[in-house]
Amino acid sequence: MSIVKIAVLNGPNMNMLGVRETEHYGDLQWKSIENDLTASFNVELLFYQSNHMGDIVDYIQSLYEKVDGIILNPASFSYAGYPILDAIKAIGVPFVEVHLSNIFSRKGWHAQSIFLEEAIGVIVGFKHDVYALGIEAMLKHLKIKY
Repeated sequence: MSIVKIAVLNGPNMNMLGVRETEHYGDLQWKSIENDLTASFNVELLFYQSNHMGDIVDYIQSLYEKVDGIILNPASFSYAGYPILDAIKAIGVPFVEVHLSNIFSRKGWHAQSIFLEEAIGVIVGFKHDVYALGIEAMLKHLKIKY
């Protein structure tokens, strides 16, 4: 059986830690989280973050037939991200929507997410734990034991 490949996509101003200042934490901590998640679930993770919707759409299109699922933190694209939603639907893979609890609790655009009805699940969590919960949901959906 081949290893499950999951893309982890982050919208504007977000990263794996759920903070805006990526440079403050540095690549080593980011890589540590990626390694922990990869080892914990025995999956291959492809991380991508952009502040530009067009770049995210292009990246999603490049994933056609390359991934089994997507973990999506749409950030401020939650309400206006129709091109992102269309791109995910076009490549035909399931996706889980994740939000950071400190941002989700502010309501606003997150409460009106366009992704809710199409996602196989919506996870609200704290910092990088939200990605672990998203991966768990995806693996359950794919009926993969971890």
